[in-house]
Amino acid sequence: MFDRKSLLIATLAASVFVSTPARAETGFYIHGGLNATTLEQTNTRNTGTNLPNDGPAGGPSISVIDKDTGASAYLAGGYQYQITPDFFVAVEVFYADETANSKTFNSVKTTDIELDQSYGLDVKFGHNVTDKLSIYGLIGITQFEFDGQAAYTFAPPTDDLSDEETAFVYGGGLEIQLTDRWSTLAEVRLVNDLEFDTPVDRGGVQAKDELEFSIIRTGLKYRF
Repeated sequence: MFDRKSLLIATLAASVFVSTPARAETGFYIHGGLNATTLEQTNTRNTGTNLPNDGPAGGPSISVIDKDTGASAYLAGGYQYQITPDFFVAVEVFYADETANSKTFNSVKTTDIELDQSYGLDVKFGHNVTDKLSIYGLIGITQFEFDGQAAYTFAPPTDDLSDEETAFVYGGGLEIQLTDRWSTLAEVRLVNDLEFDTPVDRGGVQAKDELEFSIIRTGLKYRF
């Protein structure tokens, strides 16, 4: 059982762990791990009416949504500059092998989107809370590549919707120091309202497709 002296020593030790100023960590690094991407697809088909289906290409104007989460691997590398002992900025590039797949059915049209890969550039602004814990926000540009097809209940041929789209990404994360060179991290990345062009469908309607992404990453980081 602890006496007051032992309790005081333990409290002081804990306070040192929490409040010790962070070490400057300027230099190159790499990190990699698990990339879990949730793809949400919204398909809007505007037929100009809300009446029931009047023919093979008709039907009411509606929007449908489907989402899927795919797990894959990612790899990133960059350079971190310690502005002060407490604040830093980092620039990094990354590549992720994506696996999310969503499918919507809108009246007579089925739209199937399969995310293949993503890569891009991030800028991170961080704060070293302690010498063990850092938090950061991020902004960046990401290129998403996907394969897609549009199929119709009244016309067996399909339309190819494969595309590449560039999106603005924002988010944040935290990093926990394990050793002088190794740390573990977790971050959340978001993309809103990414639209891509689709051809006039076989019902003569210009459908609108919109994608949103929420990405969770966990990994290990190594500083050179």
